[in-house]
Amino acid sequence: MKGLSRAVLSMVLLLTAVSAGLAEQGKTAVDRAALSRSREWFDKGSHYAGQQQSESAIEAYTKALELNPAFVEAFNARGTMYVRTGRSERALEDFNKAIALDPKNDGAYNNRGMIFIRRGNYRSAVEDLSKAISVNPGRATYYSNRAAAYAGQKQFEKSIADYTIVIGMDPSNADAYAGRGSAAYALGRTDQAAVDLKKACSLGSDSGCKSVKALAINK
Repeated sequence: MKGLSRAVLSMVLLLTAVSAGLAEQGKTAVDRAALSRSREWFDKGSHYAGQQQSESAIEAYTKALELNPAFVEAFNARGTMYVRTGRSERALEDFNKAIALDPKNDGAYNNRGMIFIRRGNYRSAVEDLSKAISVNPGRATYYSNRAAAYAGQKQFEKSIADYTIVIGMDPSNADAYAGRGSAAYALGRTDQAAVDLKKACSLGSDSGCKSVKALAINK
């Protein structure tokens, strides 16, 4: 009887293990299907965003997040759509979630930094944009955005330094010349400002051309 009891017990344990394994396989299959559908909704959202259909994009990204609540790209993308539609508070919530899920998400830091710039919170903007740069130092846009934040703080030397980096990466960046020229002018460096603003104007910057006219700079 004892031998039989051991055999029965072994069989029960085996069946339990098999059942658990099958259950886990089933769960994995469901998870994979949910992730796949989540990606499909994300792709739809990106399509709508490209078509300037912001509300449809938001709905699609929301469905993607319902299926995969840890979808960092979807939070970032939906946040961008919220910015586009003037809902900065909702956007900020999404960027915060993206950063919480992925503390090295440079795009989310940049996007949150831009919200801070619009709100006049330049200190927080500089902090976020500096984090974006530390993660991805090869993006000229991040330096340009931080330069704007520095200008907002009236730290024009730092602003000029960042715009100079941008110009080094992209010598045809008209906005960087315009920004650097404006920062130079704020420091009283009219000659440097004139050179940069005229260069910005020649590259097609409206603000550069307007500044050239406003400051009566000879072409």
